[in-house]
Amino acid sequence: MKKSIFTLLLVAFITGCAQHATIEMPYVEATHNEAWKDKKFDYDILYSQPKPGVFSGGEQLPLKPIEEAELSVASSATLKNFSNYLIKQLPEGIKLGSNTDYDYKLIVEMEAKDKKGPAYADYNAGESFAKGMLTLGFAASEYEIIADFTVTYKLLKSDGDKIIEYSYKVSDSVPHERGDFESFNSLNDYSGQLLEKHMIITLNDFIKKAASMKES
Repeated sequence: MKKSIFTLLLVAFITGCAQHATIEMPYVEATHNEAWKDKKFDYDILYSQPKPGVFSGGEQLPLKPIEEAELSVASSATLKNFSNYLIKQLPEGIKLGSNTDYDYKLIVEMEAKDKKGPAYADYNAGESFAKGMLTLGFAASEYEIIADFTVTYKLLKSDGDKIIEYSYKVSDSVPHERGDFESFNSLNDYSGQLLEKHMIITLNDFIKKAASMKES
């Protein structure tokens, strides 16, 4: 009984020592444009990353619809909620359209710079090893949660005319520690949060720019 309690306390202590990444989601106001009220918005997501695989040359793959793109295990996990991040930033008062029924189409072209995806956890082997030696292997592992991608947004009218196009280059990193008793999958949660943060920032800014445009 005492041994079980000691083990539980040890696990709690080790896990509690890990300093998790702090990713603060920005507050942005939803975009409103009276001309868009009740209009149907559709979207296409195109994605590209370096070719996955340990033995691949890492050549950048062509942009493809995200459901057809070749993804690594890490990028697949990070991108699973991408559509939800996008939908949350669409203007107030609009309706979701379809590929054949829309007034406006938002095209998203995302190019990740790393085969692990647009946002990922990068293991710091040197620092983790040094900490492990000092603490007899009980220290948390060191990571950087990194966002490194370029995203281009385009807004088209139903006749194909382009209203606006704008590109954003994202480069950000946040330190993170993973405790020995934490799942590796927990890293994907923080990568997803960092991706969502920059989707909020960039797409909200783009939608506001688009709302200010006078359509011909």
